Amino acid sequence: MTRKTFVFGAWLVATLSTIACQEQVTAPPLAPSGPRAATASTSNPGGLGALTPPRTAVVVDLTLDAADRAINPDDYVCNPNSPLTNWLNAEIAATLAVEPNLFFAMYDRGAHVIPIWEALLFQTSAQPQYYGYAGQFTDEMRRLETSVKEFFDIPSEDIQVLAMHGTMLTDASRMMRTYEALGLSHDSAYSWAATVRSSLLHSKTMRGGNWAFWTFNAVSFRTTDNSLPPKIVMGDGILEGFAAIGFGDVAPGSIFAHEYAHQIQFERGYFDDLPDEATPPEQTRYTELMADAYSAYYMTHVGGADADPERVHDFLEVFFQLGDCAFTNQGHHGTPNQRLAAARYGFQLAYEDLWQNDGRIRSTEEFHDLFVKKFPELVAPDVPVVVGHH
Repeated sequence: MTRKTFVFGAWLVATLSTIACQEQVTAPPLAPSGPRAATASTSNPGGLGALTPPRTAVVVDLTLDAADRAINPDDYVCNPNSPLTNWLNAEIAATLAVEPNLFFAMYDRGAHVIPIWEALLFQTSAQPQYYGYAGQFTDEMRRLETSVKEFFDIPSEDIQVLAMHGTMLTDASRMMRTYEALGLSHDSAYSWAATVRSSLLHSKTMRGGNWAFWTFNAVSFRTTDNSLPPKIVMGDGILEGFAAIGFGDVAPGSIFAHEYAHQIQFERGYFDDLPDEATPPEQTRYTELMADAYSAYYMTHVGGADADPERVHDFLEVFFQLGDCAFTNQGHHGTPNQRLAAARYGFQLAYEDLWQNDGRIRSTEEFHDLFVKKFPELVAPDVPVVVGHH
């Protein structure tokens, strides 16, 4: 395929978990079938294929291609389209209709991953943080960080919460150090950073980087050698996208709690729950649905976000939007119906705590054990079997 061929697919799914949890959003948008530079061979060390995250980095939610099949798609109801993906696709299409060359000049040089890795590798909570293009989510994110850390019973003092902005793509020095950290030579990093910056500054549609595609993700991150502190990065694009379709009040909490749940999994060792023979898509689906359930539990628990019952349906709809149909992708997060079921289970337990347990908050281990028992039901096929007549 040429770089101007487009498909509906799972390219961006989880772009909301290296082991990072990118929330693909985490839902597939209209996107190029793949960056042209991704075909670079080892004889071309300046190509996109040279971008390699540090071996110690564990990120949840980065999309990686895999040939493994987690489930039989014929057994499941899965529609890859949603208001969220339709909104994002419309924004991408508007740019491609006017200035495709500028977009591809940036995309081919990894502009869709540089803001993520720059935040993960170089940003810290000691630096001032704001959330959203104009900082409109800042107060809510600060409140959420305090609330979620107090709600769940894992050590949280060292977990840093950071923002990711597409506007950093106008800063050549920040891009250069990120490219070099990901494996590019100094000369290649200089050239790529200059091209990305120039393309963005000449764009009439990408608003200086305040364009959702470049930051349409959220990520949970740890290093295996503790060389960097644990981090959760919230992208402007994903926050703006959900606000645009009417979920601005509930999306920040549900997404952040989902990413924080991955920190629970890191801390408790739940990434190792499934047997070694489980395929990468099965492994990812398991941890992602667990994170959905933890998030739903926090959002609806009286001791957590205590979401208004009238907004519960809207809250669940957020998780439905995050489902994907990338059954063979290592970043498969579960179908929309599976994510909806996982979220429902989480708030079911929250309501049980309210009415039966005097509002107590379950430990992360108790919640995990209940989820493990429920999991087979959550991923059971949802397409009825048709028995033929003889």
